[in-house]
Amino acid sequence: MGFTMQQKKKQVVVVGNGMTSLRFCEKLLEYDAFHEYQMTVLGDEPVPAYDRVALSSAFDEKSEKELILAKARWYTQKKIALRLGVRVVGINRTDRFVTTNAGSNVNYDILIIATGARPHIPAIPGTGLSGVHVYRTLDDIEAIRRDSQSASSVVVIGGGLLGLEAAEVCKKKGLQTTIIERASHLMACQLDSAGGQLLRNKIEALDIAIRTGEHVSGLEGAESVEAVKFEDGESICADLVILATGILPNDGLGREAGLEIGAKGGVAVDETARSSDRSVYAIGECASYNDITFGLIAPCYEMAEAAAAHLGGINKTFHAAVPASQLKLLNLQVASIGNPLLKEPYAHSIVSQDAARGVYKKLVTDPEGKYLLGTILMGETSEFSRLQKRIEDQTELPDHPETLLAPIGSPFEAEVDMEDDDVVCFCHYVTKGDICRVIDRDNLKTTSDVMGVTYAAGLCGSCLDTVNSVTQVHLSKQ
Repeated sequence: MGFTMQQKKKQVVVVGNGMTSLRFCEKLLEYDAFHEYQMTVLGDEPVPAYDRVALSSAFDEKSEKELILAKARWYTQKKIALRLGVRVVGINRTDRFVTTNAGSNVNYDILIIATGARPHIPAIPGTGLSGVHVYRTLDDIEAIRRDSQSASSVVVIGGGLLGLEAAEVCKKKGLQTTIIERASHLMACQLDSAGGQLLRNKIEALDIAIRTGEHVSGLEGAESVEAVKFEDGESICADLVILATGILPNDGLGREAGLEIGAKGGVAVDETARSSDRSVYAIGECASYNDITFGLIAPCYEMAEAAAAHLGGINKTFHAAVPASQLKLLNLQVASIGNPLLKEPYAHSIVSQDAARGVYKKLVTDPEGKYLLGTILMGETSEFSRLQKRIEDQTELPDHPETLLAPIGSPFEAEVDMEDDDVVCFCHYVTKGDICRVIDRDNLKTTSDVMGVTYAAGLCGSCLDTVNSVTQVHLSKQ
């Protein structure tokens, strides 16, 4: 039975106001056909949900206001109560209310924990020195920008995606920049050694120093950081240090409330994003599904949608799709799908590369060569959507799998034969269906219009051709 005027609306309290929280709000508005729910969002940052994926652009190109994804007035228009600068410090599951740092209680019928993740701080001396920063929020960016004005050299600890973004920004600021990575090569979770070397060559050409296979033993200085020390006793000067050493699920509220926690942290959830308490859901980086936590925006958005769909009675669940990322880093297109790091005898690899062009492509199949398990694409990524779909659907490979790779220098045409749920933009998790729906809903006429509404291709731009193709094909059918 649907909601009637005589019934009281169920109170949905969302703890956290990040990108995943906003996606949940948008989807619940869409799925709440009978207007059964009233939402309250509690965010501990002083600004509404902003584009954390594009955080680096806050240094120069974009102002803080431009990063905001939904202004406070949007929440007002949608009749969502938004309270900013409010930190939830406890959950009373028996009486169903949360307590804030101001001592007030907010009652809920349904609680959504969307507290995201916190930076991992390595257990080394000196991380509390002035001039040492993590790289997570707008406040972090402002602090780094402030200290960079008086700094001459920066050391970025961590050679993953976030660390490389930070290094690129600091180099543009004119700082002598060094990246330190414990693994043998950069982006070790997404790239093999050959791909990591190509990326290293690209970065070193920008006069950024790279030290891989190095272990930092501590940060040195009186009150402010002055040097980074290695385990072998060597040290290098640094008056600014950025820690980009990974994230941890921000699951403290769930732990203290006695919710089940995943083996590697995170509030344990099922395919509907519901926790061990049927009235409590967890979505995004703070959640754990089958003992797996997620740091990419695509699965976080999918989890938010699953929770909203469950509340709205829609049959749409979270299924932890094959990990996939596509981005443009330091003017180099980089894509990784599935598990491209498998080696013989558990897998077989097919490689196509042209070092002079800066192109490296790798297909990883099962030992029999029947199924695609993973892929790396660097420099040219026109095969991305086709290969992702083949991995997800586990369709058998042709007799000559190398034909799935476009000849170097001759990219494939953008893929438009896609299902509505197929992802077009991984930076902002925009599907083909999302693009078609906003075109119809808002009467959009151009690719630029679509980009403005969905943010697709607005960050790295690697999916621009596909966004344009999907847009033009859909417009031609109107």
